[in-house]
Amino acid sequence: MKKLIFVFLCVVLLSSCKKNSSSYTPDCSGATKSYATDVFPVINGNCAGCHSKYSGYSGIFADISSIRSTIVSGSMPKNGSLTDNQKNSIICWIDNGAPQN
Repeated sequence: MKKLIFVFLCVVLLSSCKKNSSSYTPDCSGATKSYATDVFPVINGNCAGCHSKYSGYSGIFADISSIRSTIVSGSMPKNGSLTDNQKNSIICWIDNGAPQN
């Protein structure tokens, strides 16, 4: 019984350390988002410091599914947050086929 209580407490403590997640619904109305002007500056400034493969288009494009899901869930970036405009830029660009424009 003590073991079960210990495991339960460990799970509770570890889950409390995780960043709160939410579900974000993007607003893709307006101008089409550009990789060079809308997406890369956000990823470079908020993600590439920890995810060095995101320092260029090919690394970002290779992980667009993962990038989209972590932005929608709110689990990234770990040490901060993106504005709604930044989230919209990345998610809408991905949903538009992630062109290298």
